[in-house]
Amino acid sequence: MSRYEGLVGKPDKIVGGGKWVSENEIGHEVCNFAVCGDGYVYGHVETIQGKKDRKIRIETIGGIGDSVEGIDVIWTATDPDERGRKVVGWYRNATVFRERQEFVRPPSKQHRRDEVTTYRIRALAKDVQRLELEGRTLPLGRGPGWMGHTPWWIPSKDSPPEVREFVRQTRRCLDGLFGPSAKTTDRKMAGCNTPSAASDAYLRYVKAYEAQITPKHSNLQARFEHFLVLNGASDLKPNVAGVDLRYRDGTRGTILAEIKPCELANARYAIRTAMGQLLDYRQRAKENMSLLIVLEKKPNEEDQLLAISNGFGIAYPITGKFELFWPGFQALA
Repeated sequence: MSRYEGLVGKPDKIVGGGKWVSENEIGHEVCNFAVCGDGYVYGHVETIQGKKDRKIRIETIGGIGDSVEGIDVIWTATDPDERGRKVVGWYRNATVFRERQEFVRPPSKQHRRDEVTTYRIRALAKDVQRLELEGRTLPLGRGPGWMGHTPWWIPSKDSPPEVREFVRQTRRCLDGLFGPSAKTTDRKMAGCNTPSAASDAYLRYVKAYEAQITPKHSNLQARFEHFLVLNGASDLKPNVAGVDLRYRDGTRGTILAEIKPCELANARYAIRTAMGQLLDYRQRAKENMSLLIVLEKKPNEEDQLLAISNGFGIAYPITGKFELFWPGFQALA
């Protein structure tokens, strides 16, 4: 799937998935990256074989009892074009349950629509990262030591060298040291001539937030999308033609939003980068749209004025919601 945020009523489809999916055109994994109202994401991995619902041997990952916490779970899927499994995302600090867990009530409307009633893994939405299609480039191998017919797999310390290398690369992705679809590389960044202090800071910002896919970006976008839905926005279309998010607002019409995780110290660089990207997107769209920059941190007044005075809106999370500032308008929370 493209997003794993639901199937019924969503512009997504499930490809592959075995006999069950072929016969029923649905699978419990369709909501594996759907953020729920309780702040969690619930993951499914199929454990039923014939008439037996198998248990996950959590002892192999340090667990006892019914569950184990603090586990990094990597989600993979078969590439429908190239075949072979590839990494599609991950949960950090997840809880893995020995046996299938049933929802007392569906954690979201989408779970109810898709009739997803159980789960095996749970994580906070802030610890979840789904890779976009073009970012799913980290492959798993085949053969001894790799994942077999059982749809879950725990590499061991005695795994073959190629498996240990895969684990090392995946760990670097989780730690944000590089991304599978990075636009640049550490070597290129290190090859820059000695820059000024300002350009050096800018390069650090680009390297940390623009040159790779980061969990912070996806988490911030998911939180903002959730906020928009709760506040009546419509026609949400994420990741269309290079734009992070496009949606409609009852007051301002169509809005293009660029998501920019950042720290307070580099918020100005995030704003400058977003302004150029949004102007480029709007020109290519040939449509008059409002332009919005969504930051991870509240910028200082000077940096906020940079955006507002040039016709851009600014949004940032605060007390579980978002504040939005538009030119000539007060905050909307």
